[in-house]
Amino acid sequence: MLFSKKKSDSEVITEGRFEIKRLTAKEDIRASLQLAEDVFMQFEAPDFPPRGVESFKSFIWGKRVKEMIDYGSFALWGCYCENQLVGMLAMRDNSHISLLFVMGDFHRQGIGRMLYSQAKKYAALHLKRKITVNASPYGLPFYRAIGFKETDMENVVDGVRSTPMEAKI
Repeated sequence: MLFSKKKSDSEVITEGRFEIKRLTAKEDIRASLQLAEDVFMQFEAPDFPPRGVESFKSFIWGKRVKEMIDYGSFALWGCYCENQLVGMLAMRDNSHISLLFVMGDFHRQGIGRMLYSQAKKYAALHLKRKITVNASPYGLPFYRAIGFKETDMENVVDGVRSTPMEAKI
């Protein structure tokens, strides 16, 4: 059963053994970005050229993400299981999923859907009507399963392969 422990921007959502919460503390944000890199290296990097791997790492650890976090245009959520961070989602400009990663041992347990559910609520709160994502080849089936539709063909930018998609909320 899904319920809120408290109402606010820092609300904690619990479903079964998982907790979803908005990440605002620097150490939590850093841990979520590290999780993103670790999962990317395990599942995505094998299908990317070296330039794409470096582009991804430069994005998550670079100046742009730090600035978006500092200016409040980059919202992050984490999924915890027994106090261990096992999944994360980052959304830019209240409507674009920039990062969504779940540790391999926790795939297919509903974590991605739970994180997306929080992102949808957040986007709707900011009067957005759709959420966009540039889905990696590995993530494409997941995004299709949760209602995203391709808006263009796969493209490669700086070695990073992605397919633009959107979902109405």
